[in-house]
Amino acid sequence: MPTLFNSKFIRLLRTLSAEEWRELEQWLQSPWCNSNRNLIVLLAKLQKYHPEFHDRRLSKEKLFRQILPTGKFSERRMNNILSEAFLETERFLVFQRLTRVDDLQAELLNEELQSRQLNDWFFKATEKNIARLEEKTVRDWEDHLRLYRLYRTIYHHPNQENRMLPGSQALMSMEQELDLLYLLEKAAIINEKISRSRILKEETYEIEKSVRKWEVAAEGLAHPSIELYRLRFSREDNPFVKYGRLRKQVLETLNQLNPKEQKIHLLSLINDSIQFVKSGQLELIDLLPMYQLGLETEVLLDNRQITESTYTTVVILSNTKADFEYTYHFMDHYTDKLEENIREDCRQWAKAHTAYWEDDLEKCLDILQQHNFQKFYFQLLGRVLNTQAYFDQYMRDDTYQSFLFNFLDAFEKWMGREKVWSKQNKASFLRFVQKCRALAKLYDEIDFQTDKVEHLLDDASNIQAFDWLQRKQAEVLERRKKVETPR
Repeated sequence: MPTLFNSKFIRLLRTLSAEEWRELEQWLQSPWCNSNRNLIVLLAKLQKYHPEFHDRRLSKEKLFRQILPTGKFSERRMNNILSEAFLETERFLVFQRLTRVDDLQAELLNEELQSRQLNDWFFKATEKNIARLEEKTVRDWEDHLRLYRLYRTIYHHPNQENRMLPGSQALMSMEQELDLLYLLEKAAIINEKISRSRILKEETYEIEKSVRKWEVAAEGLAHPSIELYRLRFSREDNPFVKYGRLRKQVLETLNQLNPKEQKIHLLSLINDSIQFVKSGQLELIDLLPMYQLGLETEVLLDNRQITESTYTTVVILSNTKADFEYTYHFMDHYTDKLEENIREDCRQWAKAHTAYWEDDLEKCLDILQQHNFQKFYFQLLGRVLNTQAYFDQYMRDDTYQSFLFNFLDAFEKWMGREKVWSKQNKASFLRFVQKCRALAKLYDEIDFQTDKVEHLLDDASNIQAFDWLQRKQAEVLERRKKVETPR
């Protein structure tokens, strides 16, 4: 352990809430849970540093003196105390999880009843658990697995009475739950392979073969998620027509799916939509309702947190649609759901982006200039937004031309110097700069060449703010058409 606050024990303590800390104190104070009184003192001495644990002046030796004032300092002994505290905290967390998961408690109790040959209690408890799970209108994959195991324990119980009944319901139900669990999990794997093959070109899978085998196995099985997978895996001459049917069916049946299936189908639909936005068959703003649904159902949240990518995408979509009321609602409700280290970057970028789309360019630029973005991703996004604001100012007043071109040059040179991201990851931003520069130069030409502007984005792939560039392309064409005399 190089430093005290880098230890595994401290890392685990950082994740505890204030309530969990109090419960851990009670756990350690119970003789049934802990026999080492030093751990109680250790936790008490560390409480004032929770949750940040930033005070680097607290060394292992100082902490040892607080726990054992009369003892001789031994780093080995201190490490042993920390290790024992870590293991005890792990046991505490396992116990906490067990108390929250009723199904796991019931499963363990069933095993105990069976092992003690309390068969009448065992069968009664098992049938009660089966009835409770069967009553669920929406079941998680764990529910299907639990039902399979419950039916299996009944069918294979040493008491042969149920096993020898004609038309055994336990056997048929066991098979049904196992089939459904297999088909749902297998379909999720196939779907993941399809998604990966779009992005990672070097990865190849026998997707068609897997789909055919899955379709045969799923024949005759009715389940809302299975129906969505059938449509997703179907062969369709017109992919956009299939997308329309799939989108309608996903939105209609989403509330019939468990959270895992909701996430798979909605995220897959969003990824499909992005492909059609890139091909020009959908508008960028067509994505907003799906993101809003994903937020409402918490499909787009992971452990009640939102990613920076989802956050920036929602702001871009909402502002592009000019639904500023929703943007402000989103910022108020979801900024605090970001990881703390990116929260302020996200907040300031969102405020600047909203100011830009509300046509308050000065406010946008002020926010960007006043905030020092910490994360490289937001340094890039901030410069993109800065470029957009300068471009709009230039379109309205050509005295801003030098601001725009100087900034574009500086942006490009800065990307060349920065080594945080690879050239491949920065490529879309570089292409954005190049297209902006080219469009601005074409706009300024005395002998305006309409065809060059019209075809400027024909080769545009893997480019940042492509929708915005298309808007500016159309604006340049419209403005130059209205000019009666050469500029």
